[in-house]
Amino acid sequence: MAHNVTAERRESFALLEDVIVLADIAMASSRPERIVPMLVEGLSGAIANVGPLPAWLLATDSRGYVRRELYRSPEHDYQVLAITWAPGQGSAVHDHADTWGVEAVLQGELEVVDYRIAGRRGALTALRPTDHRPLPAGSLIGLLPPHDLHACRNASARVTAVSLHVYGRELKEVRRYTQVEDGLYRSERTRLSTV
Repeated sequence: MAHNVTAERRESFALLEDVIVLADIAMASSRPERIVPMLVEGLSGAIANVGPLPAWLLATDSRGYVRRELYRSPEHDYQVLAITWAPGQGSAVHDHADTWGVEAVLQGELEVVDYRIAGRRGALTALRPTDHRPLPAGSLIGLLPPHDLHACRNASARVTAVSLHVYGRELKEVRRYTQVEDGLYRSERTRLSTV
């Protein structure tokens, strides 16, 4: 995929320019433990006035949530994505491939459950939920590995949710966890698709 979205998409989603400027500034600190809080702070002001989202960003797919790459920095290699969640859609428990990230809800509300690894039993991983939080529009979270294991879902039965994600590098694959017994999960590397 190209480093930039088409000019038409970029013009119809003005927030993207603000995200790029804020991310470029934050990247100057070069340490994830500084980048993430800077981006959370900067984006919280930017998304407060996001306004109506363009129709192409609201398009859903009945097979699952839709990941759209909006930008990839040619200089810093960070990636900006939008994820569109139809009512009821969610992700499996997953990590973020050892990269930092910032996730912001632009429309709707997501439910996020954070997990921690509690141990291993053979090939299975014991996971324990550590936090459950609703993220309404305007909410942001920062992710710093190894504390980045979570599942997200749009709990609404009627409203499409859209979230904005900035990752330290292109997120091509993650480790997904599938529950096989109570508290025990099988993990596998999963390649991510992007439109």
